[in-house]
Parts: sequence; C-alpha cells; structure tokens
Amino acid sequence: MPMTMDELQALVRGQDLKYFVDPDRDALLLGVRGLHASYRFVISLQVDGTFLQFRTIDYLQCGADHPHHALVLRVLAAINVEKRLVKFAWDASDGEIVAYADVWLEDGTLTERQFRRMLQNFMPTVDFAHERIRQTLESGRDPGEEGILEALTTGASGLPPDLSALLEKLRKGESGEDEGDDAGDDEGYETI
Repeated sequence: MPMTMDELQALVRGQDLKYFVDPDRDALLLGVRGLHASYRFVISLQVDGTFLQFRTIDYLQCGADHPHHALVLRVLAAINVEKRLVKFAWDASDGEIVAYADVWLEDGTLTERQFRRMLQNFMPTVDFAHERIRQTLESGRDPGEEGILEALTTGASGLPPDLSALLEKLRKGESGEDEGDDAGDDEGYETI
C-alpha cells in the first residue's frame, strides 16, 4: 500500500525528530549528531509511494585516484556483508560514499515500530562505519569495527554510565533487545 508524505511525516514526528520538507520531491531532510560526527540524511518516498529510502548526504568522499581507494572499497564490501539493513556504496562518477536503507512497501503499511527499528539500525551503523571508513581513508589501515569499539570503550571513563555500559555490551558482542539487530538503540543521537 503506497505511503503518503503526510504518513511519513507522522512517523518522523512520532520519533520526535526535527526535519525539513524538500519542496521539490517527496522527501524529508534530517540532521543528527552521533558519537563520531554529525550527519545529514534524506528519507524519501519513491515509485509512487511504494518505496522508502533512507540515504546519507555528504557522508564521505574517496576519489578513484585516492591512494587507499581499493582498501576503502574492500571495507565497504565487508560492512555490507556484516550489516542487514544498511548498505554502503561508492559512486564512481564523483567518489561519493553513501549509506542507504531501502524498503519496498508494496502491499503493507509501515508501522511506527518498523520505522523506529529502521532508525535504530540506520543511525548507529552510519556513525560507527563513518569512523571506520574515515580512519581507513586517512591511514590506509582498516581498524575494523572491533577497533572502533575498543577505542571508544578504553576512553569511556568520562562517558555517562548508561553509554559506557552500552559500549561495553557492544564491545563484548552482546545483542540489543532483539536477536539480529544491526546495532543497538538510537540513544545518544540527537537531531540537529
């Protein structure tokens, strides 16, 4: 069942997110602050409201002539194998690296709980992958997801207790509230 922009806006408002309506297409623009950076992304309705996509804007760049280009592509491929919902791509035309999550709505209605789960997977995945990809771009060495988590937890003494506990759970590989989550919940992410 196709989704309307009014329905999409209601879902976003239900998550207490600030957004802007794109005047030229069926899309909402959002910004969030994560642990590693601030991110802008679009939630768009396509194919007459039967297709929903989350997609980053200005995430990272890696030109074809970048000295670590091949390693960055391997990191993107590795992340794509590890994650279920969120996928990463490299645009050969301009070197843009993007993260996206797609859902075909077809004959169903996206519930608030499903939408929340998409957000809870999208934002932490985008945030942690950003740091991994950024470090790979700069150093020519892939720290791996474990390396990012280790760096966070070793320096976590100044973090709030809840966030330190969550980071420790992630480091140990414990799951969130449901088996098969790509990432934990979206605490710590605020709209900007």
